Amino acid sequence: MTNEYYTPTIEEFHIGFEYEWLDENKMWIKSFCPEEISVEGFDEQTYGLRVKYLDKEDIESLSWHTEDNGECYNKTNAFDIYGLYPWEWNKGIQNQYKIILNDDTLFLGIIKNKSELKVLLKQLNIHE
Repeated sequence: MTNEYYTPTIEEFHIGFEYEWLDENKMWIKSFCPEEISVEGFDEQTYGLRVKYLDKEDIESLSWHTEDNGECYNKTNAFDIYGLYPWEWNKGIQNQYKIILNDDTLFLGIIKNKSELKVLLKQLNIHE
C-alpha cells in the first residue's frame, strides 16, 4: 500500500467515525466524531485531518483472526464462520475486500477504513 493515511471527505463523517487531527504542536491526535458534522465550515476543518486506511491491526481489533498465510481473516458469529479476504479484482485500487459466509459472497468492494468496516459489519449483521 502506497499511503497509510488519506484526507477524508465530509460524506465520510458520521457518529463514531475515527480520524486524527493535527494540533498546534504538530502532534496527531486520535479522535472520533461525536455528532454529525455540518457542511458549513467543513473546508476550514479539512486542513490537518487524516484517516488511516484499513489495515491488519484494525481488522484484528474487531475480533477477526488471521489465518496462517496472514492474507485472510475469520470471525465466528454464533454458528457461522465468516471470511474476510483482500480482493484484487481491479489492480491499483486500495482496500478491496471480499466477505463470505460459506461459499456465498456477502460483500465485494472497497473498505477504506475501520469506521467503514464497522458500519458494513453492522449492516451484514456480523457483530463484534
